[in-house]
Amino acid sequence: MKLRKKLFPKSTCDFICLIFLLVMFQVCYWFEVFVVLPIHYEDNDVLYWFHCVISTILMFNVVGNFVAVYLVDTSIEGRIIPSTLKKTWKFCEVCECITPPRSWHCNVCEKCILKRDHHCNFIACCIGHYNHRYFLAFLMYLAISTLYCSYYNAYYLWRFTTLKSIYGFLKLILPLAVLVFGSDFSQMQFNRLLCVITIVGMFAAVTIFAYNLTTVANGVTMYEKGKKIYDYNLGNTVENIKQVLGERWYLIWISPFIESKLPHDGIHWDNLKKTYGKYK
Repeated sequence: MKLRKKLFPKSTCDFICLIFLLVMFQVCYWFEVFVVLPIHYEDNDVLYWFHCVISTILMFNVVGNFVAVYLVDTSIEGRIIPSTLKKTWKFCEVCECITPPRSWHCNVCEKCILKRDHHCNFIACCIGHYNHRYFLAFLMYLAISTLYCSYYNAYYLWRFTTLKSIYGFLKLILPLAVLVFGSDFSQMQFNRLLCVITIVGMFAAVTIFAYNLTTVANGVTMYEKGKKIYDYNLGNTVENIKQVLGERWYLIWISPFIESKLPHDGIHWDNLKKTYGKYK
């Protein structure tokens, strides 16, 4: 596995989004474990510690896959690329080199990415051939974690928020505005803000994960889906998933440290196209 050498975000937007996500991981974990869960299980130590273990496992997989996406280099730098311009290959004028099919230059990363799916601002890097697996696992655990938190946070909001007045309603639907510009600078209002962020994050995470899982199952990247290019769809969901998650695709969900060799090098896609009709 090749790791990136230059890790500092290339753009201001990437830097802000990356810092926001890293801070929210820690704050939300602290909030759920030490504020929300004790309210539900204050009289039952066994259940409380059980949920602490579950929360820690979810946190480990969210952060672990996030770090893997960020560290793994999925660019063409250092790869052995043929010097002959083939029919489906391209020449990148910026990198001044020949690039294989499905590879595109990223203006933010300032390099060509193997099987580029898209550039993710929140992780401050491109999602490509070698880190796509970790990105999908990250989204799955983020969706599960936010669903898990939102269940308890909804009860927390219901218990500590009154909707009998307009101001009470605004505390719930505009928690940040009330906290910054309103008269409520209490810890409780900050807690309401964290609950709302988690619930909003849940809808975003579930939607994004479902979309990305669909593209992977159909054997396409985001660009290919938009252009309706299905040249690399093997016609079999499991085989398409293996192209992204590797041969041990059924185990990678357990931990980001589980090895799962990819069946393709991300360069010679013509070899894959020869087997296209195999699964039809």
